[in-house]
Parts: sequence; C-alpha cells; structure tokens
Amino acid sequence: MISKSEFQNRRKKVLDFLQDMSNRDKTKYKAVFRSGSQKIFSNDVKYPFRVDSDFYYLTGFAEADSILVLDPFCDHPYTLYVQPIDPVYSVWEGHREGLGGAMKHFQADISFEADEFDDVKIPNTNKNYSQTKDIKDFVHGLRSIKSESEIALMRKSAQIAVQAHRVAKEHIEPGVYEYEIEALLNNVFRSQGASGWAYPAIVASGKSTCILHYTVNNKIIQKGDLVLIDAGCEYEYYASDITRVHCAGIEMNRQQKDIYDVVLSAQKQAIDSVKPGFSFLESHELTTKLMAEGLADLGYIKDKHDPEQIKKYYMHGTGHSLGMDVHDVGVDKKTTKYIPGMVTTIEPGLYIAEKNIGVRIEDDVLVTPFGHEVLTQGLEK
Repeated sequence: MISKSEFQNRRKKVLDFLQDMSNRDKTKYKAVFRSGSQKIFSNDVKYPFRVDSDFYYLTGFAEADSILVLDPFCDHPYTLYVQPIDPVYSVWEGHREGLGGAMKHFQADISFEADEFDDVKIPNTNKNYSQTKDIKDFVHGLRSIKSESEIALMRKSAQIAVQAHRVAKEHIEPGVYEYEIEALLNNVFRSQGASGWAYPAIVASGKSTCILHYTVNNKIIQKGDLVLIDAGCEYEYYASDITRVHCAGIEMNRQQKDIYDVVLSAQKQAIDSVKPGFSFLESHELTTKLMAEGLADLGYIKDKHDPEQIKKYYMHGTGHSLGMDVHDVGVDKKTTKYIPGMVTTIEPGLYIAEKNIGVRIEDDVLVTPFGHEVLTQGLEK
C-alpha cells in the first residue's frame, strides 16, 4: 500500500511547483483535480466507479464526485470537497468518509461538501486557476517514475496476471470458446485480490489474431489456430499488461513458428535494450529493424528498408509506459529516455492477415539503475 507520507510528499511537490510558477509569473496559482463521476450503464444501473488516476495519485481518496484543491497561498493548502455522509446512501450504496473522514483519514487540511465548490471563484479563464498543461505535465512526470511502494504493487499486479495466463493456457483446446478463456482470466484476477482487469482482455483465435484490439471473444477455437491472449489486471490501482500466443491442439506449423521466432527474438533483444540512457524510440527502431530483417528473410517483404512494406505487418509501437493507467502518462515515446523507476511494456508483433497468423509477445519491464527487471519474467514464452 502507498503510505500517507508518500501521498503527502507528492502533494508537496505539486505545491512547490505551483509556488515556483507563481514566483516566475508574478501570479498566484492553484490547482484543481476532480475524482470523476459514476456513469450510468442503463436506466438506474451504474458502471463500477474508477477514480481519476491523477486525483488518486495525490490523495489516495477514491470516492466519486470529489474535488481536490492545492493552493500554496492558502492557510489550508490541501482542501478536499467531498460528498457528505448520507444515511440513505449508506443503506443503499455503503460507506462515505464525509468531511471528517477526509481530514482524519486522508490528511486534508480542511474539507467541504462538494456542492460548496460552486461558490469558489476558480473559473477556467481566471489566472488563479491552474489545471493547465503545465501542471498536468508536472504530475504526469511524477507518475512516470515509480517509487518502491508503487513498484511493489506493480510486481504483485504482474504476478497475478502471470498466474491468470498460466491457467488460461491450460484450457486452450479446439472447441473451446474464446470467452471461456476470458472468463478464466477474470476469475484468477478477482480470486487473487485484483479489482479486475486493467483493460478488456483480448482472446483472439485464427484470423482474429490480426485484429489488434479484438475484444469480441466469441469464436470457437479451431484445431491449429493461433490463440493470442493479451490480458492484465489492476491491483491497488496499478496495471499489468501481458501478451502470449499459443497454438490450439497441435504444435505450430512451420509458417506460424517462423513468424513467432522472429517476434520472440526481436522482443528479447528489445528487452535487453531497456536501460538508463537508451530511449523508447531507440528500442522501437531496434525492434523494427529486426522484424524487417525477419520479414525479408521469410519472403514477406522485398525491401527491409521500406517503412511502408514493414508497416503492412508491423503497424504499432514496441511499447508504452505502464502504471496507474495501462497506457500510462508522462512519457513521449519519440523523445523520452529510460530513467530508473520507469516501467514500460515491450510488445513487438507481426500480423500476416492473409495467412491468419498474428503474433505479439509482451512483457512488463522496470528500468533499474543498472539495466532492467522483467516484472513478468515468471511467465514462459
């Protein structure tokens, strides 16, 4: 779990940043963050609520329709506007912290009912308001470097996802529906203490392996199909993200294995490239080069230097930042260099649609001071 002192330290960094902005611009800045609202699924049925990541990162508070104000020039720099305790709500929906809980359990200097926020004069056009790109970029920069506590949660998230993939693999056989495999994944996520999936699972067989974000998961797996599983869980608001490919009922055929081997080799070398000073872009360029060479050797492309030929079969990036969001913030994949504490996925893939061969292999990789640690190392490839 993230300690109260760590949340406090995060807020202090934001308050110091606001102070520095104010000193520079000769204007008093404050920042406002919202937890988000619970959305309606149908009629009076609600979607499960998931708090805004920035809001939670700074507060540890996860209730809907709440507002955080950080103001370095106020007698109460940390203010939470929350929903009041309501006996009727308590009966139907459960516990709320209320004003007292916001201060006692979440360290707010002062708290008010959320409805009172309307009386606070912080319109978007006012110079005293700062929920602009500057403050968002600063918070996202903080989020991109994980603390030891965050890394521990991400290890746990990865371990649960590894176990789910192992269980799923054992049940892949001809005649099974894709959604049966999806159900096994979700069962392990919840039974191991995760809140659920970090994103809807992809369980794609046959030609669907070439659909990058396939989530229908409603086909019957056929003998000899490749089955691509891209699934991760969320544990204490931290995501995992793993992809593995299997063959249903028999060994991979020669064409399937050739593509798998190209992707696997490229993925291993891309993982080896993750270290301080190297960049997201350099890892992607390395992977693209290796995949192009493999495609040329197998006769799928004629010119391994032609980006359009390569893009036909490899049309996405090699990885993305991972954290509270599965596609996490704080990283520009064109310019950012790896820094210890960053976590990235490494997930090259080749998609040969004319042959129903889609292969993507993905692991979660922590940047360390001397190289990297594969958080999902326990899952076989």
